[in-house]
Amino acid sequence: MDIEKAQEYLYRRISPSESYADLVRYPRHVEIETVNACNARCPMCTIDDWERGSPTMKDDLFAKIATDLIAHKDEIKRVSLYRNGEPLLDKKMAARIALLKQGGIKQTSIASNVALLNEKTAVSLLEAGLDIIIMSIDSLKKDVYEGIRVRLNFEEVMENAQRFIQLRDRINPNTQIWMRMIRQDSNMDEWPQYEAFWKQRLAATDRIYHHNVFNWGGQLRDFKPIATSYEPNLPCVALWSLMVIFANGDVPLCNVDYNNKYPLGNVTEHSITELWQSALMAERRRMHMDGRKACISLCDNCNVWDESEDTEVLLSPLYAEKVQIGA
Repeated sequence: MDIEKAQEYLYRRISPSESYADLVRYPRHVEIETVNACNARCPMCTIDDWERGSPTMKDDLFAKIATDLIAHKDEIKRVSLYRNGEPLLDKKMAARIALLKQGGIKQTSIASNVALLNEKTAVSLLEAGLDIIIMSIDSLKKDVYEGIRVRLNFEEVMENAQRFIQLRDRINPNTQIWMRMIRQDSNMDEWPQYEAFWKQRLAATDRIYHHNVFNWGGQLRDFKPIATSYEPNLPCVALWSLMVIFANGDVPLCNVDYNNKYPLGNVTEHSITELWQSALMAERRRMHMDGRKACISLCDNCNVWDESEDTEVLLSPLYAEKVQIGA
């Protein structure tokens, strides 16, 4: 592998204004799963294979994590209060966001299926200072949508989304809305209409995009790819940019390690810096850099980190041949 090119790919994709060495000091993105449960059963999700139960993060643990993050607020790009499941099942979500914002965290986000985003919840999130909400709405057709977002009601979700836009414009115009379609066989042809519909309703500072269905590190049953992936030929950006923290404080390999097959440690026993700079994390990065990526089963053919096609410059295809994993 061309190590220099691999390093260049990583910092260009993660944080172009920094160096490769900067990335291993502290994670630029942190995802905190405050609740491990969901109100939907989507075919592109692995929820039927979850083995960790459904705890909600305790206040003292969240406070410990928040204190660590706030001490590194100048290094962090974004703190996302979700991972597996629906974050709005956590009734303390707005208070948790407010705690981070009051501590100086520059950007907070959640990703929601929007079914629980009623007016009261919307107002509380906006007043707390939420910076980004990713709305996962995969179709404008009721039958297609409900075939993807099983257990959810299309009309309720659309009403919640459009009311949130109105409330956002009035209460906190700085909150960005990212409207996201997970593109798959059933909605493949909808993108032009989908984009046009939401473009008429959202602000210029918002984002409308699609992400192709992914394989969860080879763990998604009956996975059918709809596009070519370059990720198996590249070191994974997650190991240099993202730390995931589960509701009990466990830190897994990455965002696809939903059952913690490759544990890194627990934030009740270690600081985020200690885990990020640990010998185990360094070894996993070396495996991605020296052609042993496939030795980690979840990494072998994972396509989760495919770039969204609305990215201005796609780096993955540009570097895939230059880096050549295993060469």
